[in-house]
Amino acid sequence: MADNGYDISDYDDVDPLFGTLADLDDLVTALHERGMRLVMDLVVNHTSSRHDWFRQSRDPRSPYRDWYIWREG
Repeated sequence: MADNGYDISDYDDVDPLFGTLADLDDLVTALHERGMRLVMDLVVNHTSSRHDWFRQSRDPRSPYRDWYIWREG
């Protein structure tokens, strides 16, 4: 993982390297049963070039166009 998992391609799912959403739910349940809580790091200031918003932003007419910084060349 060259980007240490910080290059977000899907905000609605878990990277398969770490499991599934069901696995995450199971982890949270197990932690709560032990009186523990989960702290997660969430990247919200950028996305992967594979994220749907970025792919759509390539079109100059896209509503996502201004979500990214573009330059000529």
